[in-house]
Amino acid sequence: MIDTHCHLADKRFDGDRTHVFDRAHASGVKQFVEVAYGPGIWEQGFALAREHPSVYLAVGVHPSESGKVPMEALETLRDHARHPRVVAIGETGLDFYRDHASREDQERWFLAQLALADELGLPVVIHQRNALEDVMTLLEHFRPAAGGVLHCFDQDERTVRRARAIRFRLGLGGVLTYGHAELDEAVRTAPEDMLVLETDAPYLEPQPRSLRRNEPGLLPRVLARLCELRAWTPEQAESITTRNARDLFRIPLG
Repeated sequence: MIDTHCHLADKRFDGDRTHVFDRAHASGVKQFVEVAYGPGIWEQGFALAREHPSVYLAVGVHPSESGKVPMEALETLRDHARHPRVVAIGETGLDFYRDHASREDQERWFLAQLALADELGLPVVIHQRNALEDVMTLLEHFRPAAGGVLHCFDQDERTVRRARAIRFRLGLGGVLTYGHAELDEAVRTAPEDMLVLETDAPYLEPQPRSLRRNEPGLLPRVLARLCELRAWTPEQAESITTRNARDLFRIPLG
């Protein structure tokens, strides 16, 4: 399996990061996309990738960070994004759930990262919260050339159809285990080549939740729910989602 969205440089892993990787490998998770979402975090992500050859990177400016990051940082982001271990731009998008950044700042950085992704031929990792219509409208207008993924997908069949039309995948994580009927039906009926696995570790631990933290070693819980919804064997689900992740992010074998 490939965990296509995690934050293993997060301080919550400082005490046992090596064991986190060991547990992930033991559970069948062999490669990771570390999402480095702002200045300071970029450098931590590269340090993690130097230590772990199985780690690839998405680099970007999270919408909640956009008010704190001057546009002059775009040149640094562009330099980072040219690194061979970088496989995506993001996570970027819009988040209106909390007032961490103005709409103007969020949109400015969102549009800049969509342009950067097209410039470099990279897919985009999309974060949205309470902003689905705004985000989808912008994506449908700009239609990123290399596609991307709707991170933490928790929407309905209509959103699947809209994502399909612009060559986006669906990032399936812990939310898939929470019992949302619309999401269950959307995942049950989505084209299989749209589905990729993620954890968003240390966030969104799959059921049964301990209320501590999430980690890649828990990804089999998401896989098990996907198998229930699609009537797949674990081997089928692993093969399909891994192939989709490699196709999207161009992650090599091994």
